[in-house]
Amino acid sequence: MITWILIFIIAFTRFTTSQNGLGYKTPPMGWNPYNAFHYNINETLIKQHADIIAKQGYLDVGFRYINLDDGWQASARTADNKLSPDSSKFPSGIKDLADYMHKNGLLLGIYSDAGTQTCGGFPGSLDHEDTDAQTFVDWDVDYLKYANCNEQGKPEQEHNGNALNSATAGKNKTIFYNICEWGTSDSWLWGPDVGGNSWRTTADIIAFWPSIISIINSEVRLTEYGNSRRGWNDPDVLVLGFDRIPYEEQVTHYAFWAAMKAPLILGSDLTKVTDEAKKLILNKDIISVNQDPLGLSVCQVYYRTDNKSSFDIWTGPLNDGYVAILFNRGIEPISITLDFKEHCHLNGSIEVYDLVKQQPYGDYTNNYTAVNIPEHGVEFIKLIGGNRIDDDRPCLNYS
Repeated sequence: MITWILIFIIAFTRFTTSQNGLGYKTPPMGWNPYNAFHYNINETLIKQHADIIAKQGYLDVGFRYINLDDGWQASARTADNKLSPDSSKFPSGIKDLADYMHKNGLLLGIYSDAGTQTCGGFPGSLDHEDTDAQTFVDWDVDYLKYANCNEQGKPEQEHNGNALNSATAGKNKTIFYNICEWGTSDSWLWGPDVGGNSWRTTADIIAFWPSIISIINSEVRLTEYGNSRRGWNDPDVLVLGFDRIPYEEQVTHYAFWAAMKAPLILGSDLTKVTDEAKKLILNKDIISVNQDPLGLSVCQVYYRTDNKSSFDIWTGPLNDGYVAILFNRGIEPISITLDFKEHCHLNGSIEVYDLVKQQPYGDYTNNYTAVNIPEHGVEFIKLIGGNRIDDDRPCLNYS
């Protein structure tokens, strides 16, 4: 019975994804230069990182989008009110850059603002959304990150989704639409209705632990809204590869983004990523959780808070098993026990597989205890086998 239920869910997910216009069955993966380079981007830098993505193993595991952020635009529109790139930074133009990506098996994303005077001081799209959408189609852009900067009171729900739909209608072209309003107007509720494929749920991430944990905390109540039937909650880019973040905290960061089915958009200078961080980034087992066709986020099923041993347990179903994050919030190493019945609604003999170390731990019945989980660290595991007790999920209710 459970097998048939899973088959139905997968079939339903695929059907509704194609019928509701999303066309994206798993979260996007790629790279964005903003956190590493801010406005200091140019054609050479972008192509350098595209080459790294294409030739150093990133594309092989799914990283495809190269997303321009702030800094690509000219300071004013053209005479016919079109956006254009800063010719000193992108002398070959955006269409040429898109062609370069496509020839290398990559996809090109672009950033645009709503307001007439935008976050970065570049020309916004508020009064030119149809024109800009057509421009993005003409440039053969594949991804739009549309930010709600200085939008002059225009409801965010009316922004660029309809314009993109009109510009791509009847064409063999889709543009992934990322709504960037930082969670200020609950975009996870209305994002799918305006054509959004993902929507920012938080303020901008910063490459240090307080920012990472703040975002994890903010996602606790939102996990039900991101899935393959609707689109994806976007807690901002990954800050993997920044050397000021300890390795164990990078593991925790990656585990949560992967298991919450967030877009996996790298944000570091890929020329400076250590071998250890690169091995983590390219971990196919972690990525497989994010790209799982069932498309369901983990949710928090247990937490305990005290001075030295605060911890969470997050779990969720996969197409071929179950996934769990055992998360040590505290300042000392601790052990955490996952109860299969209580935390996953599973019983029977279950194989435990460590997704980070990429090794099996053997078969367990009733429960599994992870020992010596470090400060701010996780044990990120996949559960294989066993039997579903029922179809309910043991998510904590924060409504």
